[in-house]
Amino acid sequence: MSSFLKGIFVTGTDTGVGKTVASAALAWTLRQSGKKVVVMKPVQTGTDSAGLMDIEFVQKVMGTNYPIEEVCPYRFPHPLAPSVAASFVGEKIDLEKIKSAFYKLSSTQDTVIVEGAGGLLVPITDDYLMSDLAFDLKLPLIIVSRPSLGTLNHTLLTVESARSRKLEVLGIVINQFPPNPDVAESTNPELIIKMTGESLLGVFPSDPEISVEEGRMGNLRDFANSSFSPELGGSFVVDEFLSKLRLKTG
Repeated sequence: MSSFLKGIFVTGTDTGVGKTVASAALAWTLRQSGKKVVVMKPVQTGTDSAGLMDIEFVQKVMGTNYPIEEVCPYRFPHPLAPSVAASFVGEKIDLEKIKSAFYKLSSTQDTVIVEGAGGLLVPITDDYLMSDLAFDLKLPLIIVSRPSLGTLNHTLLTVESARSRKLEVLGIVINQFPPNPDVAESTNPELIIKMTGESLLGVFPSDPEISVEEGRMGNLRDFANSSFSPELGGSFVVDEFLSKLRLKTG
């Protein structure tokens, strides 16, 4: 793996797109390829909700037990944007605390995967966005997108936003790809590549047995390697995937 993958910033085209599942699966894949890897969630909101936090799910997948404060410096009860969730409890997010946590983890790991909250333009503080954090940490982006109708607009907007902010886009990962895709789902992957000009680095299949909140891993570990490209330690071959989709659509 090249040195610029000392860290990766995982963002999404929307909230709930599956960044946590993608981050956990990628971390597992990298570990199986022999890398020391950890996932960091700078800010977790909605901790009052029943079930596991995102970072707790990742640690369950990885079989690790890092102290929560080291891999998730800020945790807030309300399911809101970080800046709003912090203000609701009278706290202010210290950006240096987040950066220090990243650098500390980075000193002992081959790769630190940083999972953002929501998309690139979600505010961490009143005047500091997720995109600013990725920029300051000098991390390339993996954009997690949906396969379904509407994903072209969301994915293109995210890529354009990243470029306008001088962020490197490592590639795109499509999450929750169905076993029997409809026409939109069958044609969207190739269109995403053509319209964004970015690489498709993986496709993670839909698995109803996976639930972050309930801590159910389903077949995540089994799917992981075949869901990511060799650049990310896996065996996914994009040309083979696209060829199969073309056969389905004639």
